[in-house]
Amino acid sequence: MHPPSIFNNILGPVMRGPSSSHTAAAVRIGRLGRRLLSEEPVYARFTFDPRGSVATTYRGQGSAMGLAAGLLGMDIADKDLLKAEELCSRKGLKIEYRIEKFSDAHPNIYNTYLKGASGKEVSFMAISTGGGNVRLTRLNNEPVDDDLDYINPLMPVRLKRDPVLPFKNINELVKLLEQKGGALSDYAVRYETAIGDVSEEDALILARSYMFIMREAINDGLAGTSYEDRLLPRQSHLFSQAPEKGQLIPASLANTIIRSVTAVMEVKSAMGLIVAAPTAGSCGTLPGVLLPSAEAACRTENEIMKALLAAGMVGIFIANECGFAAEEGGCQYECGSASGMAAAALVELMGGDGQMSLNAASMALQNTLGMICDPVADRVEVPCLGKNIMAALNALAAANMTIAGYDHVIPLDEVIKAMKEVGDDMNLKYRCTCKGGLSTTPTARRIHKDLSSSDKEVE
Repeated sequence: MHPPSIFNNILGPVMRGPSSSHTAAAVRIGRLGRRLLSEEPVYARFTFDPRGSVATTYRGQGSAMGLAAGLLGMDIADKDLLKAEELCSRKGLKIEYRIEKFSDAHPNIYNTYLKGASGKEVSFMAISTGGGNVRLTRLNNEPVDDDLDYINPLMPVRLKRDPVLPFKNINELVKLLEQKGGALSDYAVRYETAIGDVSEEDALILARSYMFIMREAINDGLAGTSYEDRLLPRQSHLFSQAPEKGQLIPASLANTIIRSVTAVMEVKSAMGLIVAAPTAGSCGTLPGVLLPSAEAACRTENEIMKALLAAGMVGIFIANECGFAAEEGGCQYECGSASGMAAAALVELMGGDGQMSLNAASMALQNTLGMICDPVADRVEVPCLGKNIMAALNALAAANMTIAGYDHVIPLDEVIKAMKEVGDDMNLKYRCTCKGGLSTTPTARRIHKDLSSSDKEVE
């Protein structure tokens, strides 16, 4: 396995759709299949294991849409993503879905068979590992041990083979911080330029572009969004109206954060452009707390960019140990990770050093261990919105507590290992399968029936 990249695997993808592990990953799997077939597909069959999450969510969380888009060669940010299945039908590309048990039991595995216009066939298995990331595991019934050549063209940063990393784990980074000091963003840049064919300038340019997309998502959400197949109505504007009536508890920055997180989540649910950081399900947390905090503290764009890189560095350590798929470890892997990343970013934003950023991330993650993933009506909206808001405010608290001198007690590496232990022990029904928690309450069942009466998969 090749080490993760900040821009390939942590900050991003820049995408449309409700779910990075379902929609964005599905687009990449479709595009991967198209490349492997090396001609226009005319038939596609995708098989999902009933024990996994995709079997129950491939409609509501956008896998079907994403697979169709990928087979057409669309990008994950394409504005026509929503029309992909219709476009496939017009082109005569037939797509089938089957639910069958097979030996590979990963919750996000796509067993794929494609046939081209000439009769050429290809079969492969690919796993969605969270945050839009995919891994090719089998090709034409043969195991794939090294998928770098297959995956590289799908990602923004081309990874080096056998890179020489400046540090391999948190403990090595901590030793460097003890010896040389510095901000976490400095080490993030060193890491990314070591792992990928990018310069320091390239890394800063990517960070800047992501910052602009995050800002636009907040602005677009506040301007108003609409989308027919959505559980929640527009709500972000309510935080602009309520103060005029004297209804809100005085908490200026906290209320701005709530409004901003809501705005980003509404854009995501309306198929607008967002940065999955680290996932689409948690996309509101980092921008929703970082950008309002930067404005309140009069920080520059350059300082915001460096804060994003600091967040990405924490995400690297989480990715190495846990990954970001709620299907593997619950929402602690998504909103929890986003909260830890955001806490580190806020400390960097306020001039804290690298060790302080790591301490803030530790504190934030400690507060989110055990968070389950139980979406209502198969939509990434409820309780996802509330969890993003909670994660953002938790990040703010952890950052300020760290800056004030609070003791985080447990080192970050130990907290991440504990998160992995909790995730491994979490019951499958609480891992984005829509088989437990809020997903199966009577009200959730009724809402699901009203929103998607044709979906017979979820029981």
